[in-house]
Amino acid sequence: MQNNLGLPQVLTAKDIQSFLCVSKGKAYEIFKQKDFPTLVIGGTKRVLKDDFLNWIEQQKGRRN
Repeated sequence: MQNNLGLPQVLTAKDIQSFLCVSKGKAYEIFKQKDFPTLVIGGTKRVLKDDFLNWIEQQKGRRN
């Protein structure tokens, strides 16, 4: 089931790539960031939709 943003409840790197319009490599880099709410299930990395959207909000105004 997806919400009005078209995002599933649990996101993959491919979902992040598509949503942020970034490369596959950049999506995986995001998953490796210490402040990113990565959920490891077996050998796969996922993020809950709500955690991802909260993380996006936290990034506003930040400079790298």
